[in-house]
Amino acid sequence: MTSRPAQDIGRVPPVAILTVTTNASGHLPAYLEALEAVTAPAWQLWVVDNASTDDSAGIAERHFPQAVVLRNSANLGFTGACNRALREILKGHARYVLFLNDDTEVTPGFLEALVSLAGERTLVAPVTFLAGQPDRLDDSVGEFDWLRGAWKERVLGTAGGPEYRRVRPVSSANLSCLLVPVEAFRAAGLLDEAFFVYYDDTDFCRRVREAGFRILFQPGAVVYHRKGATLGGQLTPFGCYYLARNRPYLMRKHLGLGPRFAAFFAYFVATRAARLAIWTLRGRRDLSRATLAGIRDFALGRMGDGGRTPGGA
Repeated sequence: MTSRPAQDIGRVPPVAILTVTTNASGHLPAYLEALEAVTAPAWQLWVVDNASTDDSAGIAERHFPQAVVLRNSANLGFTGACNRALREILKGHARYVLFLNDDTEVTPGFLEALVSLAGERTLVAPVTFLAGQPDRLDDSVGEFDWLRGAWKERVLGTAGGPEYRRVRPVSSANLSCLLVPVEAFRAAGLLDEAFFVYYDDTDFCRRVREAGFRILFQPGAVVYHRKGATLGGQLTPFGCYYLARNRPYLMRKHLGLGPRFAAFFAYFVATRAARLAIWTLRGRRDLSRATLAGIRDFALGRMGDGGRTPGGA
């Protein structure tokens, strides 16, 4: 089975499903097999491969011959890879772009449920559960705390409250799965490539909301996420580096260099110091070194590709 052509527009407007792959051969087949069962008729798969050495691009092409597969000669990060595809998608006739991680597995009716709430000024996020745990949430939607630079409520691994079983507006959503009208990119711009990976979604959601768009949570669209399968997770040198570098960059970008940022940064440094102490006691000096390198590079303005690979310091 291949990605569906843009037909039957009355039922579902054409959607470009955008996926970035980086050495994803271990989990990519399951992702593609789940897509084959999607019931919505009007979508096309776009894959941007970040210089994989394991034939990820070839796997995608063989599963979906009608997919658009773009091969990067270097790793452009999530942001750079997405932007390469977005520039091409915006030249076409798609009405929506669906960001979708290659370590997710979708359910057959998820896309129709997302599109049912979408509009020219409305983005839609699904309910995302951890893979193999249909009653345990991923931390993929919610309210972002612009005092601490973190989710206001941590629901990762919990069943969540009643608010996770009804349609409602949210302030932020991960790009692991988010349906975005193409007008949002024209109004707010593409992803900020300074992030490379991590916190780019929080930045994008804030910018589109400031441009007059809203984000709705749709519990009727169900996705499962094999969290950490792509990048190894946040408790790796790779994750610690980019999280430590990008979090203060995000806050400074939107708060400026005033007292609010100063208060955040004091809190951030204090909490990082506590983590460094814990990691040192546990023998994880690799995480400590990566975190310190991230804070250093933020201070020096070294953004974009930090020269790190998943699992490396």
